[in-house]
Amino acid sequence: MDVTRIVIDTDPGVDDAIALFLAVASPELDVVGVTTVSGNVNVDKTTLNARRILELVGRSDIPIARGAAVSLSGVPGNDASEVHGDDGLGELTWPEPSVFESPENAVSLLYRLATEGPLTIVAIGPLTNLAHLVTQYPDVVTEVERVVVMGGASYHGNVTPAAEFNVWADPEAAAVTFAAGWPLTILPLDVTHQATINDDDLAYFRSLGSEVGRRSADMLEPYAQFHEEWRGDRDLIMHDALAVYEVIDPTAIEKEGVLVTVETGGDHSRGATWFHRSHRHEDSNVRVGVSVDNERFVRLLRERYRMFG
Repeated sequence: MDVTRIVIDTDPGVDDAIALFLAVASPELDVVGVTTVSGNVNVDKTTLNARRILELVGRSDIPIARGAAVSLSGVPGNDASEVHGDDGLGELTWPEPSVFESPENAVSLLYRLATEGPLTIVAIGPLTNLAHLVTQYPDVVTEVERVVVMGGASYHGNVTPAAEFNVWADPEAAAVTFAAGWPLTILPLDVTHQATINDDDLAYFRSLGSEVGRRSADMLEPYAQFHEEWRGDRDLIMHDALAVYEVIDPTAIEKEGVLVTVETGGDHSRGATWFHRSHRHEDSNVRVGVSVDNERFVRLLRERYRMFG
């Protein structure tokens, strides 16, 4: 079995936690680093949450490097604590983790890992770290095997009518990242909204008897309550886990070649992503997710959770 070497750039975040659990439980992946960024909550909290998550799964060997605290524009953005809780992980009680953050910063770690062997970057938060990486080390574009981004939207946003959160939080960074020229797969809301779990899955996680299963269900409960208030149902959208799933099995998500631009101005459309589909762009370095079989996704997620006992 081929194993893909990955680093996860993240802003944990409840669904980021599920993505990290899925990644470390998947033999198809070798998680060689985690980098953090402000997004769902500030970078102090996202870094602490990454430490908590890796502590829970016993992976102190994976370096955690702190990244950007503010967007490229220098303005701290609004967070998503109303969705993920003030701490970012559903406001549970956690023991103090013994896993510590790396002395390297996120950009340095990303660059070093890229030069040490084939590397896929899975970016599931605002793209500030990746923009700094490209700006400071332009040669990294030819070193990185692939970048998979959870972000953007074709038809409607989840922060404004035009913008999805990860891109809206730092549109300038998204513009730099998307224009870099590396092989890029983007999973926008169009496809992530097709990937959901429900109360039966939360019950299944609890039934496994593992601490990971129990904490996942506990974290996801307030997330479900938010979805019920927001959408009228408790189906939980697995935005970030879908990016990990795409790397586990690149055939699992239907994709098409596109050109993409990001709106960095505009009174009403800042953070919008424009996917150019009017012509076929199969030779483009950018592919965008279109559809996914949710039953297949949930089946694999449940299977991987059994790895935790």
